[in-house]
Amino acid sequence: MRSRSRRRPQRGPHPVAAVITASLIAGSLTLWSPIAAAAPCDPWPPTGDGTGSSTGSLSGSQGGSLGAPSTPATPWHDGGSGYIPILKGLTTTVELLTGPTSPNDTVDRFGISGTDLGILWDNGASGNDRRIMMALGDTMGDCSVDGDEWRSNILFRSSDRELSDGMRINDAPMEREGMAKSILPRSSLPGEFTVIPTAGIEVGGKQYLRYMSVASWDEPGEWTTNYSALAKSEDNGENWAPVAGSGRIGEGNAALVPENVGTPYVTQPTGQMSAFLKHTDGGVDYVYEYMTPSGRSGSAKLARVPAAQIEDMGAYRFWDGSTWVADHADARVVLDGQVSELSVTWSARLGRFIALYTDENNNIVMRQASTPEGPWSGKDILLSYQHVPTLYGAFAHPWSPAVESNGKDLYFTMSTWDAYNVFLMKTDLSKLQTRRPPDPNSRMRTADDSWTRDTPDPADTGETVLVDTIPIPEG
Repeated sequence: MRSRSRRRPQRGPHPVAAVITASLIAGSLTLWSPIAAAAPCDPWPPTGDGTGSSTGSLSGSQGGSLGAPSTPATPWHDGGSGYIPILKGLTTTVELLTGPTSPNDTVDRFGISGTDLGILWDNGASGNDRRIMMALGDTMGDCSVDGDEWRSNILFRSSDRELSDGMRINDAPMEREGMAKSILPRSSLPGEFTVIPTAGIEVGGKQYLRYMSVASWDEPGEWTTNYSALAKSEDNGENWAPVAGSGRIGEGNAALVPENVGTPYVTQPTGQMSAFLKHTDGGVDYVYEYMTPSGRSGSAKLARVPAAQIEDMGAYRFWDGSTWVADHADARVVLDGQVSELSVTWSARLGRFIALYTDENNNIVMRQASTPEGPWSGKDILLSYQHVPTLYGAFAHPWSPAVESNGKDLYFTMSTWDAYNVFLMKTDLSKLQTRRPPDPNSRMRTADDSWTRDTPDPADTGETVLVDTIPIPEG
């Protein structure tokens, strides 16, 4: 989400005593440099006429996403610039990752004053070449220039393992000095607004993205896609090309599928947005793909493919509730409810798979499972809509202590539509209630419903406290 027009803010120190005080109280916010202007450029929302003349990305609240049909932007948008939530307890804010005055200096280094998502995966390299890849959605730079320096998507690379004080960005694919390039440019054809990544993974030393071509912004929380497809990079994310035959047709214009994607494999509106997971089953290394429709009102279904065959759409098999089948139409829901901006990973601390997403109440939630197909547990709310009404997206950091080891801290990226930038957040998993899966061999009914129940909102129980909100000033 974007707000008032602004020029790129001037750099310089602006000490904010209240920020420092609140940060010390919260015990986690990293303030390497002062908070400053975010929420980049007007007009907002895009026109929705399918001409590609306006832009937007996965922003919104209470179902608001990817823009709204007319001015004023949305009933909840007041033209402000957003804020830093200062939190104490279960989940805390570590830092603002992108935008003006973020510690990563994304304005001067990469020409980025506003962006969103922050999809994370490990590039699979060894030694000093190992990186976390972070794909982002629609990106704006200097709002005083024609076109706002808008790009459909960008990619960051990071080698930072000490996440408690933030996440430093090493570099990005560049189009010129001071300007990160769009790694998957849109076609500029009528009927395609933008091209947005939804999932990333490394297989065999190559990087893969599943991305979607957005045809139109519809009602708040809904959008229509032309297709989704795989893209591949063989040079650590520097350059990308669509994978031939990997297209899944959505409900937009199938004629917009580019020739270099080849003949789309299948019409599959339920497979437009994704989350990837690596897992070995029966001695075979698989890539699991959790799939949702475009928009924010769909549930997740599950496919898997031998990792070595990730580019072969005919090798994918779909979970039908009891076994893996060839027909995607037989796939059954594995994560119910409204599943938006999903990420799935293994947690060594919990000894289970965990799924993070934004639910129908616009909370960031986590669910657990012993196998990728589930059954999945009830929901733990990691961050409440009551504390951050403008939040969306939750992408787990693969190097989190709770992912890699028995550490308690789970780090994830989060966006907000008013700041229209990406935050690094942290949840202390040791503070969550223990969940005990039901014994499938037991013939006795049990009163222990810890696996299936949704736990209370931490904003209601006091497990997380909003200590302060620090406005992000106008530029």
